[in-house]
Amino acid sequence: MNHNVFERERPLAHTKLGTLRGVTYGDVNIFMGVPYAHARRFQMPVEIEPWEGVRNAYHHGPIAMQALDTNPFAYYRGLHMLEKQNEDCQNLNIWAPRTLNGEKKAVFVFIHGGGFFAGNAFEEISFDGFNMAHNSDVIFVSINHRLNIMGHLNLEEYGKEFWNSANVGIADLVVALKWIHENIAAFGGDPANVTICGHSGGGGKVQCMFMLEEAAPYFQKGMVMSGAREPSVYPAVDRESSRKIAKDIMNELGITKENIEKLYDVPFSELARVARKVAQPFGWGPVANDYFPGFPVEAGLPAFSKDKPVIYSSTLGEFPAVSIPAEEKLTMTEEDQVAYLRNLLGEYTDYMMELFRKAYPEHQIIDLAFMDAGRRHAAVASALEHAKKGCENVYLMMCSYCVPEDGWLPIWHGGEMAYIFQNEDKVLVLNEAVQGQRYAQILSTLTVNFVKYGDPNNKYLPVWKPVRNGENNTMIVDLNCRNVAHHDDELIELFDKYGPKVTIKLSHS
Repeated sequence: MNHNVFERERPLAHTKLGTLRGVTYGDVNIFMGVPYAHARRFQMPVEIEPWEGVRNAYHHGPIAMQALDTNPFAYYRGLHMLEKQNEDCQNLNIWAPRTLNGEKKAVFVFIHGGGFFAGNAFEEISFDGFNMAHNSDVIFVSINHRLNIMGHLNLEEYGKEFWNSANVGIADLVVALKWIHENIAAFGGDPANVTICGHSGGGGKVQCMFMLEEAAPYFQKGMVMSGAREPSVYPAVDRESSRKIAKDIMNELGITKENIEKLYDVPFSELARVARKVAQPFGWGPVANDYFPGFPVEAGLPAFSKDKPVIYSSTLGEFPAVSIPAEEKLTMTEEDQVAYLRNLLGEYTDYMMELFRKAYPEHQIIDLAFMDAGRRHAAVASALEHAKKGCENVYLMMCSYCVPEDGWLPIWHGGEMAYIFQNEDKVLVLNEAVQGQRYAQILSTLTVNFVKYGDPNNKYLPVWKPVRNGENNTMIVDLNCRNVAHHDDELIELFDKYGPKVTIKLSHS
């Protein structure tokens, strides 16, 4: 068997809807662009019909229409937006290790980030599921679904067919999870052992699935990576304001209830142009209504999800709000670092430095400048809400590793995912032979243990205590890991008030 080329023999998977033909790479069968639903514009997804014969699943499926071209950070170095776009984007991808004797493997479902307005299942080269499937013997699934104006435009005032148009993007995910539940056994997967994991906006989507009773039967565990939602940091989209945005867009297009059929013929480019004119790009997202009650912290975790184990995670660096040239970073003395922080943080600098040294003693003091208090706030608040409902397996994680290539740059928003997927060698800035591989071993092992058994504890970690009774026990995941409680509460509170605010720069096309 040649692990470097696709095998001539094509694997078949006999799903409930029909037979799929994929490709084999080493000991992993790969099926790409598998459709799970279809939908008319702005309407709820409908499960696909069975087909006759064999359907080829050799190629990536189309991704969601992108309403905004992103200006990615240099360190992502991935496949940003190179996939074909189509409104018919409800498809998924499967990496399935070959099975023997009818064994059932745990299933890891990845939901991409990009808020609720951008991104796709192959946005990063590190989103490839082969290594995780091959090395860890789990089935890796990634999902494409509707986004932005196509997934979250609130047209409820324009007809019964649009009753939930504000949430069809997350409704797509429910149908995808149902498809996985009903068909993953054909690939060797265990439908009773499914973990959904989302990064950034994908983490918010995982939280949405916890809130939807319709989705609850189709997964058993969740991982929310730098994407938890909390009202004071990342509030849900207000229903009334979402209706006003829709009305403004329709007025710009000259469409009313009486001529609503015209909406189906408006080119997407025109929809996107008008949407950019009247709405903020990050403003798209699910809207609380009879279908979606809201995110856990604001609406309360429902009883049907209270026993599902979950990991809430954030990184120390997330989105840098400061810009220090690499050559300057590497030559800064501690005196230089302190001077920089004083200029950045003002009168609270000394106290914040004291708190930071106590919370993160292994870090250089300049790392304080890179903190993102909001995502840490949201992760802690969400974990505490989950634990309050009685779940005994709620875990908090802070990824604080510093990437060696830049001397000490704290791991950023999304940087940990390449390590989890065991693809750190695909991202140049992470490809450090010794430390990078060790960190990948730590992060991937805790993830795989959680996926298989619902418990991330393993030989690389000290005992990881779950969140209990208001104790925000956190595993600091670094080359030397430690479990701590309330180690940075006051620091995060201060930094949130007086630290630099993160802004994400985007470009329109």
